Amino acid sequence: MTAFLRGLLMVWPGLVVAAVAPPLEPLPERHPEIRAIEFEGNAITEPRVMARELTIAVGEAAEPQRIQASRQALLNLGLFKQVIVDLRPVDQGVAVVFTVVEKWYLLPYPRLDYNSDREFAFGFKLDWSNVNGLNHDVEALISRQENAEEDRGDATEFEFDYFAPYFLESSVDFGLDVSHDITPIEEDTPSGDTISYKEDYSRFSVLALRRLTPGGGSQGWRLGGGLLWQNETLRGAEAPAENGMATALVLQGQYEQLDDRLYSVAGYSFGWRIEAASADIASDYDYIDITIRSFSAIPLGQTPHQTLRVVADAGSYHGGPRNFDAHALGGGGNLRGFDKDEFEGDVYWRLSLEYQRPLFGYKPVRGLLVMDAGRVYDDFDKLTLSHIQADLGIGLRWRIQTFVNLTMEIGYAWPLTRGGSEPFFGKL
Repeated sequence: MTAFLRGLLMVWPGLVVAAVAPPLEPLPERHPEIRAIEFEGNAITEPRVMARELTIAVGEAAEPQRIQASRQALLNLGLFKQVIVDLRPVDQGVAVVFTVVEKWYLLPYPRLDYNSDREFAFGFKLDWSNVNGLNHDVEALISRQENAEEDRGDATEFEFDYFAPYFLESSVDFGLDVSHDITPIEEDTPSGDTISYKEDYSRFSVLALRRLTPGGGSQGWRLGGGLLWQNETLRGAEAPAENGMATALVLQGQYEQLDDRLYSVAGYSFGWRIEAASADIASDYDYIDITIRSFSAIPLGQTPHQTLRVVADAGSYHGGPRNFDAHALGGGGNLRGFDKDEFEGDVYWRLSLEYQRPLFGYKPVRGLLVMDAGRVYDDFDKLTLSHIQADLGIGLRWRIQTFVNLTMEIGYAWPLTRGGSEPFFGKL
């Protein structure tokens, strides 16, 4: 038997080697080296704004997955209608060339609005995106707007907002908001008399958020804070005592991982904000306001741009001036089937489910099915899950690619907790 085995090993040595030798590992795929990165078509957008979004660098291998990830990162800026990527052979490697089609960034227009809350407004609005090619945003508004609330007259509004990501080429995003509203008010007193006066409400805030995700571009974590100053002045011989002013410290954090797919988005974001003011520090009253929000966009099935959007937010306000409700639900912005600010209080939560699917073979137009639910409470101690307000709605959404971040919606919603219906339309 031993002799037979020896002979077998001599005749078929390859059988033994094949049985005991480990399988060969596949050789790593070879990719050419990136020798240059170039941008074309960006007549306004600065190359450095685009370069900081990329996940590739000169000297690295031209891996297809990372190149496509960089293309998606440029789309996520929201500044381009199209991004095409090509590899161009050069000495000892390739040049990666990103060709973009820019949107329109400057939109000055007369404001003539009539929203789903039956408020007519006229004035002038300036939306300026990608200021000086740096992806900074400016919004300015002067308008006169009707109020849906019966005791409030036409309001004169002034607003100015400025947002600068990567401010002064740092990892800090900077924001500045200024607004001033003048509203005539007529209200009934407990004695049955009607008094008239004007409310001046001013607001100023400055915020700085530091980006905490290395190499994340416009995605990932941001954390920071700032100051918020707000002041109410009541003018008129019959005006009641005014609430005065408050200077609040603001802390804010947010996380974003959203992919812009031209006609829809996919991914999720989350954020929280805390405002705190003390009557001992440049304020007439104490208050703390805590808000959280989340957003998810989930692609469904094989149909492009068919998504389920889940929007949730909640807030809790403590302290503050007399007769003041910090939060409200109702109207086109949240509970679409109800009147504007129909439910007011200091604590609230809201959940919206939005199913949308392209219609008529035209990707920018999507059919919309929506369900909203929420509740407002006078204070946190009264928080329950009873008496929830809810509605169902149907409508259309149109994403206009010519301009930055412009989506319009129109539809109708029906409350589930009472009769009636409400139209909703406006800009998302």
